[in-house]
Formats: sequence, C-alpha cells, structure tokens
Amino acid sequence: MARHIELPYTRNRSKRWIGLALPLIVYCAGASTGFSQAVISQEGGAKRALLIGINEYEAVPALRGSINDVETMREVLESRWGFPEANIRVLTDRAATRAGILAALEDLVTTAGPRDTVYLHYSGHGSEVEDLNGDEENGFDQTLVPQDGRSGSVRDIIDDEIAMFIARLQAQSAIIVLDSCHSGTATRSFDIRARSVPRDTRIELYKQAAKTRAFVPAMRSRFVVLSATAATEEALDGPIEGRYAGFFTHSLAKSMSMAPPGATLAEVFAGVARELNRLQAQIGRVSMPEPQLEAPPALLDQPLFTPLIRVDATAPVVQEPRLPWLALLPLTQVSGRLEKAALLGAAAGSKWAIYPPGETQFPPGAALGVATVERLDGRDAIVSIETGGHPVDPGSRVVALLPAPAASMVPVRLMAMPADREARVKQLLSRDVVKIVGANEPARFLVDASGSELHLLTADGLHIVGRFGYSGGATAADLTRLLHRSINVNEILTLDNPASRLLLAAHIAGRAPLGTRGVTVVADTQAAELHVRRPTEIRSASNSLQLEVRVNADAYVTIIDVDPAGEVNLLFPNDYQQPDYHRDGAVRSGEPALIPDSLGAGNRAGFYWDYSPPSGVDTLRIFASTDLATANTIRRRVSAMRRGAAQGATGTRAIQNGVIQLRRDFVELATRDIVLIRDQGLVQPGSGATTVAPDWAATSLTVQVSE
Repeated sequence: MARHIELPYTRNRSKRWIGLALPLIVYCAGASTGFSQAVISQEGGAKRALLIGINEYEAVPALRGSINDVETMREVLESRWGFPEANIRVLTDRAATRAGILAALEDLVTTAGPRDTVYLHYSGHGSEVEDLNGDEENGFDQTLVPQDGRSGSVRDIIDDEIAMFIARLQAQSAIIVLDSCHSGTATRSFDIRARSVPRDTRIELYKQAAKTRAFVPAMRSRFVVLSATAATEEALDGPIEGRYAGFFTHSLAKSMSMAPPGATLAEVFAGVARELNRLQAQIGRVSMPEPQLEAPPALLDQPLFTPLIRVDATAPVVQEPRLPWLALLPLTQVSGRLEKAALLGAAAGSKWAIYPPGETQFPPGAALGVATVERLDGRDAIVSIETGGHPVDPGSRVVALLPAPAASMVPVRLMAMPADREARVKQLLSRDVVKIVGANEPARFLVDASGSELHLLTADGLHIVGRFGYSGGATAADLTRLLHRSINVNEILTLDNPASRLLLAAHIAGRAPLGTRGVTVVADTQAAELHVRRPTEIRSASNSLQLEVRVNADAYVTIIDVDPAGEVNLLFPNDYQQPDYHRDGAVRSGEPALIPDSLGAGNRAGFYWDYSPPSGVDTLRIFASTDLATANTIRRRVSAMRRGAAQGATGTRAIQNGVIQLRRDFVELATRDIVLIRDQGLVQPGSGATTVAPDWAATSLTVQVSE
C-alpha cells in the first residue's frame, strides 16, 4: 500500500486573444440590442447555434473526434438546453471550407437578434501565423484551420477575423467554444492527437489580406473566456470510452449535461475540470490540459444560458429538462431502441433509467425501469428493458444511469521495433491481462522497446508510466502489476452517476481546485506530487494526505484509494477515527470538511494518511450519498474486495466482482421509489408521493507519489 493510516497519538502566462489560442467560451457581456424564429424563447429571444467540426482535411493530418464533438453538442443543446433543431446549423468536413465557415458566420451575425442567445462551436485544428497589426503580445495571431486550409492559396481564419464577426453580433449573449490549439505539440500515438498544425509561414497571403482586417480593442472587455489549455499545451483528440472525441468537448458536454438549471459559468467550468480529472485517471496520465477562464469576477456567477420563459401569458409553461434525454422506442416488451444514444455516450453494458413520456426532472429513485445497451446500431442503441413486467409506453424517456463496465483486459499497442524485440515483449506481456491491438483499435498504453529499456507509455506516447529492463520474470511481474492497476482503476471509475442532483467537489487541502494567474482562473488538472514520508521526517502536506470535501446537501462521504500496487483501500471512514469526528462520514451541506482535520499532533480526526512505499500513482475516488444505507453499501463492497484478494482470489477479479455487485445496488436505487409505490399502492412521484429516494455522486483525484 502506498498510504497507511497512522494514529496521531502513537507517533503568467502571456495574454492572448480570446479564443483561437485554444478551446474557449466567450460571452458577449452587455452586447447591444438575431436562422428562424425560435418556438421556445427566453425574454422574447431565440436560441441559435452554429457547430463546426472537421475530421478530414484537404492538406493537413486528419482528426477522428471532431464530428462526434459537434453531434454530441447538438444533442445536448437540443435535449438539455432547449435549442430548437431548426435553429442549429452544422458544418462538417467539406462544408467547413474557409468560404463556408465565413459565410455561416455572416449568416449568424445578420440573423441573430438583440435578445437572442448564440452558441458557436469549432472542433478541429488550430495554428498560428505572424501578427501583422501589432495586437498580439507574443507576435502571433491564433488561427482556425478550415477544411481546405493550407491548400493552394487558402489562408487560415485568424483571430482578428473571428473578432470582427463577434463585434457585429447583436445578441444578448454569445458563447463560443473552440476545441483546437496552436501550440504545435505532437503526440506519438495514432489514437490521441493534438489538434494543431505547424505555424503558417505563407506570410505573403496574409499581407495581401491585411487591408481587410481591423483591430477592435473594445472587444476584450465584452467577453468571458473559457479555454481548455494553457497556450503551450495541447488540445487532445482521442478515444473516450470507445468513441473518439475532443477531451475538452467531451468534458464540457458532460458538465453542461449534468449542470442544474440556471448553472453559472463558474459551476460549468468546475464540472469540466472534474471530468478531466476522471479522464486523467482513466487513461493513466499524470496531468491533463488545464482549463482556463478569463472573466470579470461579476460574470462568473451569471447563468450559462438565460432560463426559458413564456413569450406571452397564454403560452404553455416550458420547463427545461434537468438532464439530456433520449427517446425509447419499444420493439418488444423486453427490448427497445434508443435513438442517437451514441451521441450521449451509450456503449454496450451502459445502463439508462426509464421515465414516463414528458418527464423533465427525472427524480432519483423514480425510474420506471432500466434499459441496458446490448449493442450499437450506428448512432442508435439496441437495449434490453427491465421494468418488473410493467409495459413501457411509446415516447418514454431515458437518461444515463451508469457508464459501461470496464474492459477485463488492457488494450496495448506495440510501437515499431525490431522483430526479435517484439517477440520478447509479447512474451513479457501477460496474456491474461493484455490485449495487443492494431493501428485501427483504441489503445490505453503504448509499448516502446526501441532503446535499451522497455517503456510503457500513456496512450498519447508523451508520458512514461514505467521503465523496465529485459530481465524476464521481474519485468513481467512489474508490467503485470501496472496493467492490473489500470484495470482496477477503470473498474472503480465506472461507478459514476450522471443523473445525480448532488454537486460533489474534492481537492488536496491547501491546493484549491481553481487558482488564479493574473486575471485568469485556472482549473487544477495536474496530479498532486507528494513523497514517501521518511521515519525521521516531520509530517507535512508534502508527505501526508489531507483532503477538503464539499457537497451541496447533507451527505455521507466515503473515500477509497487504488494504490500503486493496484490494491483498493477504504480510507474513510475508518476504525481509527474519533467518535465525534464526522460520525459515519457525515458532512454538512455547503461546509468544507477537512479529512483529516489537521496534520499536527493531537488532531481531532484520530488518524493521518502518511505515504509509504511503493512509489507510483494513487487514484482517489470520493463518493457522497444522501443516505447512510447507500454509503454503508459502498463500504461493505470495498471491504469485500479486499477480503477476496486476501483469501486467494486475484485482486483484479475480486475488484471486478465487487464493482459488479455495486452496479446492481445502484440500479436498484434508481427504481426504489417505483417499487415502493407499487408495493404500497401510492401515487406516482410528483402526484403526492413523499418518499425521498437516495442519491449519490462521485469524483476523482490523482496523486503522484515519489520516494
């Protein structure tokens, strides 16, 4: 174990333009008083969106997740945020040429009205070019690369051109998301790619067009900016749970999906960071690109989108759905089809809660049944239906309940190496743990044996997870340990509740999840770096773990850890804590809970979390539940996982069995109220039932432990 419980009594970045540097969100704050008139309106205006995604470029390397990005965002905007289908325009690949993008922007500017909300999204390559009008401190304009960019005399679309369009936009608010980067970072992987191409050196093309450009200094004060990375980091494109996407767009879509009505920009930003932390643990990276937010402080607490209201008193009340939903089309009594399910992350084995037609709030525990994805059929999913024998009405709605189970084997790709070394590496990789994949299949790790050492790398090829010799048994055992750990972490990460009403936040004490660099708010997506505590060393934040946890409701907190050896440990609550210290793991709504409360002698908690060997990566999974029974269920299952490993079952098998049981427990919670209603003859929730079902949520942290 990398951490043991010890009883205290026994011993600037440079400024850049608002968006094309990297993915961002821009608000037109206080813009002056604009696709078809919306049926659903806010303050008499319309919601409009322009979504641009490019995978297949004419003259630069292809991407794989950009079109999935915009399809997912379209679904989230429609089903969660009330954007009418007729008001969403999509440009992909050959339609997204320079001329096509500029024409669509012009159409958006001339159509949007003064009370409208506008959402503009770009997923594709970014780059940069020499600044010709002196408005960039670093001397380079940031650019978007259109589908025909870098071919013939086709220029990139520079930030000044985008700024000129936005300056003319007569909308109440505008949100611009650019999932691209200009840093020129390269990866070594076929799967995970940086969304950038080298700087455009064809400066004469830009000089010829310079007379059409304008400097608009007033723009900066009107915008709120949310960017996915720092200027020198890469925006990543790669496989996430079996589907290619931009890491930033995936995280933004998930945050926007789970955010409550009226969610603020700051809340959505924090949600992006939470999902990036989960992805970081899932794919084995010790760091992720850092989302960054530039905004006047007063705007951080403004809603992401203006809530929908009636245009006139006689119009029906339109209620925004709490979650994005899919239509369930029954095929038989026990099977059905979910249209466009892949856009919201459906994969074989994922669970979806079934609600009646017209449901918008999707209360926890009140699902009519559960749909399990059996297979994907294009963008749709074929599901099996469990409702206790009760029929499912056409038009029933489903929302995500649990992600798909983790794969039982780790996909690994071998990089180019001599044939004799490849044969040796295959001998070292455990056939019970590893699935060697080809170039067209997603990989979680890469293996490079071209030098004097064997390297296990993250899927992008940029981070070395482990270095090994060719000594045989020891190397095989060390490799197997790391790969088993990856399986165990991914098993634990499938315990996620996208439908939760709880907002759970956790971070290393003294290291706030959101920091500042000048006027920029930065999300913390880097692994905390601690080291093993030496026998004579004073206990400190560098060698002993302390967490700060906050929940938006009274809840019971459970903290588990997957250590560098792959073992799963129940850290909190534990047998050593004092009776008056967060009894049963209880925390109060909105109040930060320090666990343990102090690293000094005589703390109230009754324990410390000191780091001990081996070094490596720790993954923390923090759960919060509104009822003690659910918390105790999680704790019992984790304890059973450890007992199973100690009694001779492999640790991985014991963890897999425990997670399977927990998934069943969580599925039962989803339909708990309906079972009570049927058994007791009560009315449906919302029509008089008073039972409050349990709710739960989870979040993750990664810690890098050195000797």
